[in-house]
Amino acid sequence: MTVVVADTSVYVSALVFGGVPQAALIKAITTPFRVAISHALKAELVETLERKFAWPSSRVAHACAHLWGGAIWCEPVAVQASRDPDDDHVLGCAIAASANVLVTGDKDLLSLHPFRGIAIVTPATFLAMPWTVHGDDRAPFV
Repeated sequence: MTVVVADTSVYVSALVFGGVPQAALIKAITTPFRVAISHALKAELVETLERKFAWPSSRVAHACAHLWGGAIWCEPVAVQASRDPDDDHVLGCAIAASANVLVTGDKDLLSLHPFRGIAIVTPATFLAMPWTVHGDDRAPFV
């Protein structure tokens, strides 16, 4: 199984604007992939959708249930690696979930690629990545 973490900007872009981020998110929640999420990422997404985009809480709850029905929930490990300390919880989630890929549009996170064996890529790169079978797992060539 290939574990994917997406940061809040990818979720917001996918849910509000569609396009490439939406296609990447659809791919990430589809077998053989499994999305990993933390309560901190969820809280950030909920706040952004409700505050900046005036989504009612019922709409946010429905979107979250659809996205994360089969998600891996994890507690981010403490890490201080990004130029922007607000991004460290995303890295911590990826580490805690043993993620293969972190999908983001954030330049501070992208500059860390690869990070502790985790590919950090844009939604467009994630869509274009070739996938291959290694034993029982699927993992990207990075």
